[in-house]
Amino acid sequence: MRNHILITINVIDRQGAEHKLSTKPGQSTLMDVLYDEDLDVEAVCGGCASCATCHIFVNEDCLDGLPERDDIQNMLLQYQGHFDDKTSRLSCQMPISESLDGITITIAPEE
Repeated sequence: MRNHILITINVIDRQGAEHKLSTKPGQSTLMDVLYDEDLDVEAVCGGCASCATCHIFVNEDCLDGLPERDDIQNMLLQYQGHFDDKTSRLSCQMPISESLDGITITIAPEE
């Protein structure tokens, strides 16, 4: 992995505003980036996949390069009022890597 490459992440916040974020691969998770940018991601559990307060929707056009949700994500997300079977993900379970470059995500409404 070439850590000098910047990863661009397109974010739509809860108010509908668009943000273009840049970060380096391998630094953290998508949740950390969103939290550091103060984009309404609570991250109550600190990234342990136990609270779903980092729920996001991945743009359908960006799903091809991403792994499927694991059992923990499925368990937590299925009980969220805004769960979408296709696009819902926990941002704490998405490490920053080149596969996220150019991704567009929307932060899920607060539960």
